[in-house]
Amino acid sequence: METLYRKYRPKTFSEIVNQEHVKKIFINSLENNFISHAYIFAGPRGTGKTTVARILAKSLNCENRKGVEPCNQCSACVSIDKGNFMDVYEIDAASNRGIDEIRKIREAVGYHTAQGKYKVYIIDEVHMLTKEAFNALLKTLEEPPKNVVFILATTNPEKIPPTIISRCQVIDFKNIELDKIIERLKYVSEKEGFKITDEALTEIAKRANGGLRDALTILEQVVRYSEGEIVIDTIQDALGLVSIDVIKTLLNSIKKGDIQKVLNIIEEIYFSGKDIELFLNQSLDFIVTKIELNEYDYIDFLKPISTILKDIKYSEEKLLLTKLGLIELTRKFLNEKTMNNSENKKTKSENFESQNQLSLKNVGEPFMKFSPNLSDSTETNNKNVIDELMEELKIKGDLSLYIGLSFAKIVETNRDIVITFPPDKKIQSEIVKSKLDHLEKLYLNKAGIKKEFIVKIENENEDAILTKLKTLFGNNFTIEE
Repeated sequence: METLYRKYRPKTFSEIVNQEHVKKIFINSLENNFISHAYIFAGPRGTGKTTVARILAKSLNCENRKGVEPCNQCSACVSIDKGNFMDVYEIDAASNRGIDEIRKIREAVGYHTAQGKYKVYIIDEVHMLTKEAFNALLKTLEEPPKNVVFILATTNPEKIPPTIISRCQVIDFKNIELDKIIERLKYVSEKEGFKITDEALTEIAKRANGGLRDALTILEQVVRYSEGEIVIDTIQDALGLVSIDVIKTLLNSIKKGDIQKVLNIIEEIYFSGKDIELFLNQSLDFIVTKIELNEYDYIDFLKPISTILKDIKYSEEKLLLTKLGLIELTRKFLNEKTMNNSENKKTKSENFESQNQLSLKNVGEPFMKFSPNLSDSTETNNKNVIDELMEELKIKGDLSLYIGLSFAKIVETNRDIVITFPPDKKIQSEIVKSKLDHLEKLYLNKAGIKKEFIVKIENENEDAILTKLKTLFGNNFTIEE
């Protein structure tokens, strides 16, 4: 079965969806017989760059062209659509990025056309070419042969050398408007006999992020998943999306300062197999929609959730970082709520304390309770300093530092403070390491003395110590707590 995006790929300029400025440029160019030797098609994926390139190649080589549109019936048009026309070359620069491919092009451009009127070279993802390949391509663009057209398609035009850009006509492709994508999806659904609601079509169009190809791919995926009529719930199940009600509940819980509820929702989403990043993207879409409807209370969610999404993108600890970010956001709302209700300050303070007494399972399995361990050699007043410091971090300080320290064993001596993490909590140790300067300043302000904070991983040095003891005493020794 042919995929939908291939089956419904436009074959003429008039069928191109949304890119009116692009169509106008090439219609005028073909009418006036003024074709540039090189173009850069720049824009997001799935917006029609290679499709327009093929239509242009057909128009230039069509045997029975009427006006500017290809006939799509002559041998040249049919061969180009099938991908076996000898004078149209399509190259994927992502997999053929070296200088050898460009050298082959340089050698071939000088020869006469084999079948058509123009040789057309379509280089997709051209920004992936190596520096040497770009230099070789530059020489060809500087002295372009007659009846040869280069079309360089890219999603990252900023990576193309300026020397290449200056020798090409740049055509910008835009994201396709939402209503245009919905209209096209509806057309395809009617043609294929799909039973799908308008609400479901809208959801698919939103998931495509401005790319018609992605929209058709999602539609096909959903159709293969579903049985019977496709509704919004079908879309959510097929794509692993979370229901809007869950998003509303999460945001309301954050507003209320209900940290425990927020953590329960995130854990339920994560352990049900849903993608945390996809969920956060869904939440952002919902927030933006609300803001567009003049519900400006949602503005406060926009930047913090965007930051969380950015932080977890390349992290292996997505769940932990999401929890930390949402706890911090919830605490912010709770603090504002407390300040705005000063007449109930005591009640709100107790509520805040109860919300922040998190069970250990909510932040991963910590090494110990939130009260840090201190060595017997530590003086009572210094122990109180550590307790006060932890309390300050919890109430109005850096929550990520507080939670990081809560996974550790803290031992204070007269000269320094050693923070020891278990071997499986290396990411928490890195969080604390990155904030040591801040931690030392906080301690100095509290205790009035400067001490060095040392971060270690448990058992890092114990093996070496045990080996030394066995060398001195054999096995005739015991270690007491």
